[in-house]
Amino acid sequence: MSIKAVDEFAEDVIRTRKKELVSLLLNNNSGGGVTETDHTKKQRSDLLTVFMGLKDENGEAFSDKIVGARSSSDHDRRSHVNNDIINDDDDDTVVFKPEEIKKMDYLQAALSEALRLYPSVPLDHKEVVEDDIFPDGTILKKGTKVIYAIYSMGRTEAIWGKDCRDYKPERWLRSSDGRFMSEPAYKFTAFNGGPRLCLGKDFAYYQMKFVAASIIYRYHVKVVEHHPVEPKLALTMYMKHGLKVTLQRRDHADRQKLINSIGD
Repeated sequence: MSIKAVDEFAEDVIRTRKKELVSLLLNNNSGGGVTETDHTKKQRSDLLTVFMGLKDENGEAFSDKIVGARSSSDHDRRSHVNNDIINDDDDDTVVFKPEEIKKMDYLQAALSEALRLYPSVPLDHKEVVEDDIFPDGTILKKGTKVIYAIYSMGRTEAIWGKDCRDYKPERWLRSSDGRFMSEPAYKFTAFNGGPRLCLGKDFAYYQMKFVAASIIYRYHVKVVEHHPVEPKLALTMYMKHGLKVTLQRRDHADRQKLINSIGD
């Protein structure tokens, strides 16, 4: 997709929802003196940031989620994901509604766990804008670059416990009711934090859950046997050899068998 096409799409979104977007941004404006035209430019910039960021990162996270599910020896985990999304409708044109996507707690936990172990951006840095001091007493001078490894943080025992290297979606669910439980942004840094929190975080989760649910509803997904799964570190984390999978279409009987097996 060309930049021109993306820009035209962003313009169309702004045009059709301009009243809502302008109202939202004006309410959040604390500086004053900003015109509606300025906000239109900012809206386009923000939307393009979200679109371009999600293009690679969601694909990478979804691939890592498949690998995580494959590496897990616990069949119940895969059943939980299926239980989130499978219904008794054999209509192949099923489109999941936003309220259905929102209820897919285990699927969101599985995706979050994949992002914890394989963050789309493995390394990031910030620049100190004025002299400051870390809580441990480290002195930071203006202009200092602070580098932090998101990939390493997701595998640090002091942060995530002794099972930090295990793929365990259950760590994201409340034991009382099984609902998804988010972690502080400075613990789970895959979406950044504070004023730099990813603009498209909620949309990213929605998009990943929608795609995953739509595929798993219709197909069995299996990673090709002996396919090498290795990360490739770059500005964003890719799979060095891609991810080869086989898809086997589910028929109505297969879906019903799956539903019954989950209920047992």
